[in-house]
Amino acid sequence: MSFKNIGIALLCCFAVTPVVINAETPDIDTTTGMEFVFIKGGCYEMGDSVGDGDANERPVHTVCVNDFSIGKFAVTNAQYKKFRPQHDSGKYEGSSLNDDKQPVVNVSWYDAVAFTKWLSEKTGQTYRLPTEAEWEYAERAGTKTGRFWGNNPDDACKYANVADMTAKKRWLRWTTFFCDDGYAVSAPVGSFKPNGYGLYDMLGNVWEWAEDVYDSAAYTKLPKNNPVYEGSGEYRVMRGGGWSNGPLGVRSSHRVGLSPDFGHHALGFRLVKVR
Repeated sequence: MSFKNIGIALLCCFAVTPVVINAETPDIDTTTGMEFVFIKGGCYEMGDSVGDGDANERPVHTVCVNDFSIGKFAVTNAQYKKFRPQHDSGKYEGSSLNDDKQPVVNVSWYDAVAFTKWLSEKTGQTYRLPTEAEWEYAERAGTKTGRFWGNNPDDACKYANVADMTAKKRWLRWTTFFCDDGYAVSAPVGSFKPNGYGLYDMLGNVWEWAEDVYDSAAYTKLPKNNPVYEGSGEYRVMRGGGWSNGPLGVRSSHRVGLSPDFGHHALGFRLVKVR
């Protein structure tokens, strides 16, 4: 994928072994109401495991992460506005992206990091963006398929808000999934089935900023344990695909670099709480 053409990219079976959802007492931040899910650390195979990805997703390599807690949902408009009351996620061709329960969008990487610092100072806890390795580990929830629900892209509409038949009726030229999730633009968080860790919208709805600087190959050259690329680079990593993406954009291993100054109508974030 050419990252100079990022605007284009943005518009655009094996049985899964069930994973037991962690059932510890809910960890809820009282300032924003965000709920965090504890993820037991471990090792997994990071990257394009099924052969349908881009060169920057290969080779598959073993990565290990420590325990961490991650947001059950992406940060919503209502939660972000506790930090910046004036924020406006805007509209997309007449459809509002600004409902309280929709994920916040049109936020840059710097905006997302500023939110983590504000919340950390407000609560005395430490919050940050997930590393790319943590994000994929959490999204996969123990699976090795192309998406956490399996390898059939057209099962997407049970689990993710994607470019679907509803969107196709409005935007005829879009490449879409052959299913209907009922939403043309972003959905309220938690509208679809969760993955095996009890996390919602890890694929689809909105792309999510990660901590890492983007490099097309650096992530395969990092240390095995808790890798995060903090070297030089023009872009930051975003993951997960969004409501305006078709099958190639909504996959477990799909990774894209974008300017940290850039905001977009299908790009938001979720937080990690440092334990």
